[in-house]
Amino acid sequence: MGDRGNQRLQPPVLTVPACPEITYSEDRDKTGISSKNNITLNSKLSLYQLIIMSSTKLITVFGATGSQGGSVVESLIQNKALSFKVKGITRNPDSEKAKTLAGYGVEVVKADGLVKEEVIEAFRGSWGVFVNTNSDDPSMNQKDGPTELDVGKVIVDAAAEAGVRHFVYSGMASASKTTGGAVPNQAFDMKHAVGKYAESKGAFETVNIVSPGWYQENHLVEEFAPALGGFPFAADEEGYLTLHVPRWGGNEEIPFISIGDDYGDLVHGIFLDPAKYSGRLVQAISASETTDKLVSEFEKVTGKKARFVPIEDWKTMETYGDPSFETVKYMFGFCQHSGGLYYGVPNDLGPAAELKAKAAEAKGDSSAGKLMTLETFWKKHFAS
Repeated sequence: MGDRGNQRLQPPVLTVPACPEITYSEDRDKTGISSKNNITLNSKLSLYQLIIMSSTKLITVFGATGSQGGSVVESLIQNKALSFKVKGITRNPDSEKAKTLAGYGVEVVKADGLVKEEVIEAFRGSWGVFVNTNSDDPSMNQKDGPTELDVGKVIVDAAAEAGVRHFVYSGMASASKTTGGAVPNQAFDMKHAVGKYAESKGAFETVNIVSPGWYQENHLVEEFAPALGGFPFAADEEGYLTLHVPRWGGNEEIPFISIGDDYGDLVHGIFLDPAKYSGRLVQAISASETTDKLVSEFEKVTGKKARFVPIEDWKTMETYGDPSFETVKYMFGFCQHSGGLYYGVPNDLGPAAELKAKAAEAKGDSSAGKLMTLETFWKKHFAS
């Protein structure tokens, strides 16, 4: 699925060790470091701090100004042990989002996913990379143009040539594989293929697929609401905020993810121990709940009348000529066909809960180690 880029990077609360004060002898070289090693360190700089500084791992985030990439950056730069240095790749380093990242100390570099040499240079020196490609990018999937699979392969090849050790990708389960070819979904199928290509490359120590569920933030985008019946912004003629989408299938539980609150932490958790889930698809889920529960929790928090009215035939869902809505339509289709198996298997919050807790501990706040519930999400964004 696409990365609609509607997330706003929140200012992190950072505790940074004191910078070293270094004095040099007069005969230092062009780097500023004494050729006679006559360096005196401020006594406030401990041996522990020196070890930490020397062992910091470089993580490069492809798509750093998007929703997912921004969440990953925000989480990593809050690591209290300063385990990671973060570099962000964007096509427009002059954008406001890129400038915000730079203000947090993130190194921002320019690279185009279709220009392999640029991506190699951007990845060079990276211990690990996180990659998300935007399925809705207008530069992809045009007639006779590059596809998301083409772009993904270029990025994987570039990471391999740059010597990246740990590759983390925002991939998906294959709709075609899940439904035996009955209900394909181009975005899901191509992202799945990119992940498999990375695994088959044999160039990385670990490959982790962190697969986002249905964005809770989809319900914060007012222009997205008409495709969903108006919920939670526009009331219908009967005065209800109506969610009008197809049924999910199976037990009707949707794998919801709060990208801004949880997704970055799950990737952070992966980088803390890349080997543990390597070769597996990690379900990036904050809550596994029904559509009725989504609506009832909204009602409880806001006091506004809301309801779920299903579209009985998913094929009749209106997409308004928007490719991203077409992806959503066929997502409902393959989920219905498979009995609600968005991931090709039943929803499992176990890995996400574990990764969230690890990231919270690494950020110095174990009390923040719980995944975002629907109720808490609505309270955060809609409570008066």
